[in-house]
Amino acid sequence: MDNMQHFLTLISSITIEKPWGIDIPNYFWFTGSSAAAFIISSFAHVFGWKKYKPIAGVSLLMAFVLLVAAPLNLIDDLRQPGRILNFFLYGWEDFPTSPMKWGVLLLMAYPILIFFEAQALYRTYFVKKAQNSRGLARVFNMLFTFGNTDLSEAAMEKDHKKGYILGAIGIPLALAVHGYTGYILGAVHANVMWHTPLMPLIFLASAMVSGTGLLVILIPLFQRFLSERKKVDRDMVATLAKLLSWFIVADLVMRFLWLTFSLTFADGEKYALYQYFSLHFEDTLWIDYVLCLFVPLIIGFTKLRNIPSVVYFGGIVTAIGVWLFRWNTVIGGQEIPRTTPGFSHYTPPMYGQDSVMAVLSNWGILFALICAVLLIFPWDEEMQDCYEGVENAK
Repeated sequence: MDNMQHFLTLISSITIEKPWGIDIPNYFWFTGSSAAAFIISSFAHVFGWKKYKPIAGVSLLMAFVLLVAAPLNLIDDLRQPGRILNFFLYGWEDFPTSPMKWGVLLLMAYPILIFFEAQALYRTYFVKKAQNSRGLARVFNMLFTFGNTDLSEAAMEKDHKKGYILGAIGIPLALAVHGYTGYILGAVHANVMWHTPLMPLIFLASAMVSGTGLLVILIPLFQRFLSERKKVDRDMVATLAKLLSWFIVADLVMRFLWLTFSLTFADGEKYALYQYFSLHFEDTLWIDYVLCLFVPLIIGFTKLRNIPSVVYFGGIVTAIGVWLFRWNTVIGGQEIPRTTPGFSHYTPPMYGQDSVMAVLSNWGILFALICAVLLIFPWDEEMQDCYEGVENAK
């Protein structure tokens, strides 16, 4: 009976076309980087680590925009956007055992929570902007105060407590938003590359790498070109580089456990997995591990982290490396044969849905959202206050 079920599982997994294309690894990268940015913002807002306070606000905003842009990949992957209604209309009877249903709720709750945390953080700044503006600008800024214009010490303390509570609630939400994506892959019995309970932890570890790498790139850009200080905090860059190295260590440990168990103890399918990694050995070793993980690891743990240009390079290659890891896992896992003699191959189309242009457009939307939040939220003033240690920056 068990053999028959195993056979039926294999047969049902055979499809001519791959069910998941380039949209899905891009979605995984966005949600993972969002979770990492939120966790780093929580270092200051929840755990009280003061050295991360100047970048906590802008990290929170990056977590928000990444998660707003991420679901657009899923809508594009559906081919027909109207099908998204099916998520809400059908299948709720399977909610306890459906990670995709969990994801629907998480994708709605998590950005709302981030927005309210950001509103608590920046409320006093919006009040001041409203007081110093007129007409539509005043009305616009007042919207973000939610009608609370109190600038007293007690009101600011209340904002601080609200941000702390929302941040504490948001940590498990952030982990769940990205962890469920790994859970979906890990639950697929028919795919030897995906089927491991370690997959959610692997995804979370690599997410912390990509998110930190992204902040290593973006925050100095914001400080140098968009802030009034026009000056990069080199100590913060070095701090993020060292933090990135610790996340890389965690990522390497998770990947080591995953690969050694899968290549050694999986059933007969391990030979297909072994063959896959043999075919891609040099690419995986030199690009994915040496260039995108070990080089940034060395940068963060040595005096090289005090050289900003070197750290920026490390941030760029880690962000790209995790994207490639998502691609290799999602697409590579579907290329492994089940009953056919050879590996299948996938090349994303250049135009149309689930294409290279669709992903580039999604990145364009992300950059537009980043510009929008940086324009709307007074992140620069809040960051400057944190550097100066003024009272309203707590």
